[in-house]
Amino acid sequence: MLLSRLFRSFRNKDPAEKQQKALPARVLLEIAKLQQTETQRAISQLTIGAFYFAMRSCEYVKVPASEKRRTDIVRLRNVVFRRNATILPHDSPDLHLADYVSITFEMQKKDEKSDRVTQHITHHEIMCPVRAWAAIIKRIRSYPGADDATPVSAVWRNNRIEHITSKNIVNAIDNAAEAIGYANLGVEKGDFGTHSIRSGGAMAMALDDVPPFRIMMIGRWSSDTFLKYIRKQVDQFSHNISSRMNKHMHFRHIPIVD
Repeated sequence: MLLSRLFRSFRNKDPAEKQQKALPARVLLEIAKLQQTETQRAISQLTIGAFYFAMRSCEYVKVPASEKRRTDIVRLRNVVFRRNATILPHDSPDLHLADYVSITFEMQKKDEKSDRVTQHITHHEIMCPVRAWAAIIKRIRSYPGADDATPVSAVWRNNRIEHITSKNIVNAIDNAAEAIGYANLGVEKGDFGTHSIRSGGAMAMALDDVPPFRIMMIGRWSSDTFLKYIRKQVDQFSHNISSRMNKHMHFRHIPIVD
């Protein structure tokens, strides 16, 4: 008991952990404006693709060993497209017109295996999971030596297959946020990171009233811990709630009968 109190007092004195803030899709659209090089195209495709599946950074880019968990990176074989319930091969010219794309996460943080998540086409020119993942697959399949086992982080640089890193992603996010203006986003430099894409996906679903259990399924959360990504500081999160609270000005408690 004494030790637990002591440890609790230490925790209370520690500064609050600074969590990365949720990334709005607007930042991803800004990243998409810069697609002049193969690396920039890869980063844009990956950030948009990861957003719709609320992916952990280690699931789609190369991360430092210190950030590596038991989670496996997604490989080309894990991405499947279907149209009219029929699987489209990766070399199909209609890949971007598939009805939906499914990703199988072979091994995850909590030893969960072969968890499949599906997202449907949005028909938006840029913000669409099917279009983003079709572009990723077509780009990587065009590289010499690419096969089913090639990670989705692959990019052709220096006449060989290299990999997009978490640092590449952070730099792209920072550049886009700076272009938009940190004040316009209500953040400061350094508030965003690779985890911001995962929390941004959760936030986007929550702001449109997607039920919590569906958010958990898409992001593969095994508990309600995803709620910590839903930030009260976001203006839109409380939109119209005060009006909805006025709907029931009076209520009567049920008497307790002994």
